Amino acid sequence: MELLFLALAIGCVAFLVKIIMDYLREVPEWDSKVQNAEAERDRHESQMQGIVEAKQGASEAAKTMGEEIKTMEAMRDELKSEIEKTKKEMARKGRIIIPRSKPEA
Repeated sequence: MELLFLALAIGCVAFLVKIIMDYLREVPEWDSKVQNAEAERDRHESQMQGIVEAKQGASEAAKTMGEEIKTMEAMRDELKSEIEKTKKEMARKGRIIIPRSKPEA
């Protein structure tokens, strides 16, 4: 009976040694895979950061253009009202405003 327990104990120890050897053989491969994954993650994060910065730059440029468009539309409206005022004033004074003809190309 003692021989049976001794054989089981030796078998368990041998199995434990095999597990430890497999672990030690796999750990360097895991380290390289982890390093590769971290490097790839860093590369993708830097690409995403570049894209986010480009998006913010484009957003700011669009906002600036929108403000310029609003300013120019306001100027256009002011000029239209100024033209209408001038036309009314000239009509009141009896002067006729003749629209300019477009030059032919």
